[in-house]
Amino acid sequence: MRLTWETLRSEPYRVFFPLGLLAGIWGVMMWPLVYAGGLGFYPGEAHTRLMIEGFLGAFVAGFLGTAFPRLSGNKPWFGGEFGFLLLLWGLAVASHSRGQVAAGDAAFAGFLTLLFVGLVTRWFLGAGDTPPPGFVLVMGGIVGGAVSAGMLANGGLSAPDWQAGRLFLLQGFPLLPVMGIGPYVLPRFFGHPSGHSFDESPTPPKGWMKRAAASAAAGSLVVAGFFWESRGHAAAGQLLRAVTILGWFAIETPWLRKARKPTTPGNAIRWAFASMVAGLVCAAFWPQARIGSLHLFFVAGLGLATLAVATRVVLGHAGRHDLLQKRIVWLRWVTGLLALAALTRMTSDFIPKVTVSHHIYAAWSWAAGCMVWLIAVARYFFRREEDS
Repeated sequence: MRLTWETLRSEPYRVFFPLGLLAGIWGVMMWPLVYAGGLGFYPGEAHTRLMIEGFLGAFVAGFLGTAFPRLSGNKPWFGGEFGFLLLLWGLAVASHSRGQVAAGDAAFAGFLTLLFVGLVTRWFLGAGDTPPPGFVLVMGGIVGGAVSAGMLANGGLSAPDWQAGRLFLLQGFPLLPVMGIGPYVLPRFFGHPSGHSFDESPTPPKGWMKRAAASAAAGSLVVAGFFWESRGHAAAGQLLRAVTILGWFAIETPWLRKARKPTTPGNAIRWAFASMVAGLVCAAFWPQARIGSLHLFFVAGLGLATLAVATRVVLGHAGRHDLLQKRIVWLRWVTGLLALAALTRMTSDFIPKVTVSHHIYAAWSWAAGCMVWLIAVARYFFRREEDS
């Protein structure tokens, strides 16, 4: 299939998914480079920003740019909208790649602001359908991420406010959209109906407000966890988020229930959510290994969940729904490599003498897992469902 501008505007995941994955690979490969003396700056903050703003930010934009216009019954991205989003995201990635974190955060704040304006305009000014109620969490994550990135870019914050902003940008921005999208999308991974799927209606249908209020309450607990942690109660904040994640996905998705149709993406989701909870619990109980433990949350948790959902998006839009019902060997390899990367990075905090080597091994494992995913799905970026 020849990719037209119209196709890319209506299905921007075809651009943002591969670019986001490449940004993430560059973000982890900074560590082998710095240890080899090939990077001119210490990449601590730049690495985290490339993983959140570059990798996860691109997947959030690609998913929402593809799904939201359909869910709300409105037009896809306009050409200028698509171009500016891609430009701002690229500026953020380029800035962080050079160690210019403040400039990258400023560009990313603009990126999220433009993304939010497009979403809210289609939701409230369009004459289409009401999106799933969990999208109040999606909106909250994007707005909070934009505000946090802007605050961090401007500087001048007190230590608690800086920490709160950083926590929201690095954890809240990717977590809240996953919590919002999950109840609508993930039941399909297990062959169950979604409690967030309602009949088409331009105004909120019966039961919608109740689900939206529950979504907002769950998001508020996550934000409360950030506040507690930034005010010196790290363990309490981390455990609150762990309990919230566990409870939310247990109630709103079939994560802990028996699947009617066991699938590889569904099993990957099970591992991902377990890793998210485990990473936060480990960070709470072993504060001396907090950074390593949070890699379990990020790498084998949010990262794996992102690739599992992206697998369904890519194969579904390519008309290969049949593959989603089969054993996907390459996705099992991706799951294993991301878990290996997380555990390798985590152990480096407990065994100081292997810190450098395990940082390098973890980076290569993560990059290998992402390359397996990208190579496996690459051909499907050029296929449409109507072409199959």
